[in-house]
Amino acid sequence: MKRIIMLSALTGVLALTGCSTMKEMVGMDNSGMHDVQSTTSNTAPIASKNGMLVDSKNNMTLYTFDKDSMNKSECGSACLVAWPAFMAPNNAKASGQLAAFQREDGKYQWAMNGKPLYFYANDKKAGDKNGDKKFDVWHVIPAK
Repeated sequence: MKRIIMLSALTGVLALTGCSTMKEMVGMDNSGMHDVQSTTSNTAPIASKNGMLVDSKNNMTLYTFDKDSMNKSECGSACLVAWPAFMAPNNAKASGQLAAFQREDGKYQWAMNGKPLYFYANDKKAGDKNGDKKFDVWHVIPAK
């Protein structure tokens, strides 16, 4: 009964504030970046543009998260709403500094030097880097 009352109260608050979905609260993610994978091969589809690394398909900025450890993402399901993982196919092949690792959810994610790679949901177009230095733990990856 308490759960129903709490859900009703939360729904009322969201309706009054104009926020009807989680996506509206944290930003719309119409980029389709959640499932970006290499379409022509099983190597990381990454390019360098404007001095930073981007995915080669849509040229969207890639980020790292300071709290991640070697081939382990600390960005859970709530975090992934704002910071979609740069997903890899399960037969991904390592190439130089880039390799895929298996996440705890069983899916594969691209990593650079063992650091998992992400997009930022509020980057709307190629070249945006709105997530850089966010909370002092998210960073664009400079191209070398």
